[in-house]
Amino acid sequence: MKTMHKFLIAVILVSIIGSTSAVSHANVVKNAVEDNLASSDKNDYLLEKKDSLEKIVSREVADKHTKDESSSLSAISMARFFIKKNNIVKAIASYEQAINSETDKYKKANYCYEFATVIYEQKDYQRVRNLANQAIAIKPDWGKPYVLIGKIYAASANLIGESDIQQRIVYCLAVDQFINAKTVDPEVTAEADKEIGIYSQYFPNKEDALFENISAGSIYKIGGWINESTTVRLR
Repeated sequence: MKTMHKFLIAVILVSIIGSTSAVSHANVVKNAVEDNLASSDKNDYLLEKKDSLEKIVSREVADKHTKDESSSLSAISMARFFIKKNNIVKAIASYEQAINSETDKYKKANYCYEFATVIYEQKDYQRVRNLANQAIAIKPDWGKPYVLIGKIYAASANLIGESDIQQRIVYCLAVDQFINAKTVDPEVTAEADKEIGIYSQYFPNKEDALFENISAGSIYKIGGWINESTTVRLR
């Protein structure tokens, strides 16, 4: 009776966990036990089946609680492996899987940023911005995604606008992002200041701005895929 009592407790535990496959196994064991109650070695039989049931329950519980986590960890590990092998197509697919399956929001933000740095190397700047903004939406006080956005704007400057001054104003927008980065996250101040020092030297000069009837402090809308406004800065 004591063994049967433990068995019934195990069955109840399985029901609480809600594992369909474990319950199915439990029912099979229960039916087998009832059919063998009259046998002389029923105690040994019950002990054997009890051990089997406990293993089933343990496996089902572990699977239930680690499925999502193991899926995202496996995917991010594969993504990094494919990067080392220079297989970008498979790396991208694995990053997407890791991001979609991750339930911890801070890990998701980290994966988005890491993925963005990979896409940055592929020069898919619009997608980089999308991923960086996903990371910012989750961790708005994290400066690195802002720095990355600033870098892709600076890298796109020569591809935006119809004149030299229009392209130079893109560097103003890049510097906006570097300023945002160190404003929300003092830990990236040194990096942000370095980028500001690099790209501020490409601001439009006063003579060109006067010729284009553009004044310092005015708001300028940058077109193309960037499609954002910035405050004009001159050197």
